[in-house]
Amino acid sequence: MKIRLFNLKPKSFEFKKSEETIWGHDIILESGKIYQILASSGSGKSTFVSILAGLRGDYDGDVIIGDKKMSQFNTNDWSKWRSSDISFVFQELRLFPELTVKDNVDILKEINKDFNSSENKTIQQYLEIFGIGQKTDVKSKFLSYGQQQRVAIIRSISRNYQWLILDEPFSHLDDKNAQLAWQIITDDAKMKNAGIIITSLDPYSFISPNKKFIL
Repeated sequence: MKIRLFNLKPKSFEFKKSEETIWGHDIILESGKIYQILASSGSGKSTFVSILAGLRGDYDGDVIIGDKKMSQFNTNDWSKWRSSDISFVFQELRLFPELTVKDNVDILKEINKDFNSSENKTIQQYLEIFGIGQKTDVKSKFLSYGQQQRVAIIRSISRNYQWLILDEPFSHLDDKNAQLAWQIITDDAKMKNAGIIITSLDPYSFISPNKKFIL
């Protein structure tokens, strides 16, 4: 599934005009490829992610998913897009503080009837790989922010998707854990032939995107 950005421009702030930005251009993002968006804080990374999630409509231009404009999505279109086509790690993570680590991942099955678990690895296997296997039954509010980021990443890949959108997912991870997380993410996306869009402040030497944008 392709995502086309047709002259997309945010209304909430003035963006820097350049050939490297995502704003104000006709851009096609293809499944199976990796796109990195680099920018300093407040430059529009999270705005772009929120537009793709359908949480913001304050923009000019169009986002075209497949052959349909996002501005013309009906309830069924949004349900399919969010339940089976796209998965997120938001910058603020959006974990439920009173739920355990396991329940924060499992809750997708409760709130989304179209949810399909990944057949790649179990939640516990992912937790072990990420070095937080002992935190399964701990409430997320008692985790460090870096541990919470790992839980959010596990939740995002423990389901089917065609696009994985990551908004500064490694901001509180050391280089070793960030590189480990990236390897797991890319392996999972490759298995699903899914595209990745990752925003970050740091270019990270271990990320080799097919296309890099600078805001």
